[in-house]
Amino acid sequence: MKAWGVVCILLGALYGTYVSVRERRRRRELLSDLCGALSRLGDEIRLSRAAFPELLERLSEACGADAAAFLRKVSGGVRQGRTPSVIWAREADALPLSAADRATLREFASVLRGDEEQIRRTVSVMAARLERSLQEMDASAAGDIRRSAALIFSAAALIVILLY
Repeated sequence: MKAWGVVCILLGALYGTYVSVRERRRRRELLSDLCGALSRLGDEIRLSRAAFPELLERLSEACGADAAAFLRKVSGGVRQGRTPSVIWAREADALPLSAADRATLREFASVLRGDEEQIRRTVSVMAARLERSLQEMDASAAGDIRRSAALIFSAAALIVILLY
């Protein structure tokens, strides 16, 4: 009976490690997609005279699920007559990113009423900040995964020891 308990605990530890790695990959993909979308948004604003919701819809097509959902929610909210800056800030706060990255995205909401040049400058700065955050995430990834796995397996080992 205790052997089954040990197996269950170790399987739980493996699952915990898997979930941790999967969430990290999800955040990385989201951040990468947002960096690309913002870079393209700056170019689209300059080259295209399309409405903001249409730009967001076009950008969402080249993104992963989380980033596309974010851009579509903002686009849909703007089409329903909501204020772009309010909907952008609210949806940015709901993203599974670090507080600093969410703050960077919220910053864009404050310039949505500005002129084209100001919006493009802000988009460029935001994309650069998110790219830097992405590079930092990549640099710390291996160490974070090892620490997370070590913590989970240490807790599992402690529980196994307590069972015996």
